Amino acid sequence: MPTPDIAFTPDESSLFEKIALNWEGLDHSGFMRNGEFVATLMKSLVKRKAIPVERMKWFADPGYRTGRMKGSRRDLFHRNGNTDEEMLRHASFLSYLRYFVCGPDLPSAANTEFRDAVRRCGQVTSGDVETLRKFARQQTRQRGLLPHEACEEYFKLALDCGVWVSYAFFIRDAVKSIH
Repeated sequence: MPTPDIAFTPDESSLFEKIALNWEGLDHSGFMRNGEFVATLMKSLVKRKAIPVERMKWFADPGYRTGRMKGSRRDLFHRNGNTDEEMLRHASFLSYLRYFVCGPDLPSAANTEFRDAVRRCGQVTSGDVETLRKFARQQTRQRGLLPHEACEEYFKLALDCGVWVSYAFFIRDAVKSIH
């Protein structure tokens, strides 16, 4: 189970421990119960604004998503006919919950080293982006990460570090282009 990097209340901590982030293998009643735990946890986190703003923007702001289908990640759930209530209980929402609660899905050392690289830049400018792009590509190769998966995680990590969204896209695209 991944480690949360946001502060939980005792009730939220208890709920998170009950959630299966990988729904495969759950029977119907287990799946339904898991969905209820997720919905309850998310409502609590949103109510007390415990999820970092950039993580919520990544999910709800169309400007934080590329692709053929226009709209935010949240909009895609709605486009498929899901209400917000149904979305929280949907199996596909588990990966979003994981990010909201635990941050980018990268090895701990990669996460720390990238955050340090961003800190060394101070306020990240256009001149720093090339250095961060190269660093993320280097880390992806050294750790044997799959570029098509790691690219989105580096995008999220850059956002978590306060990197401007357009610069974060450059980092994402650099990792994605690894052959």
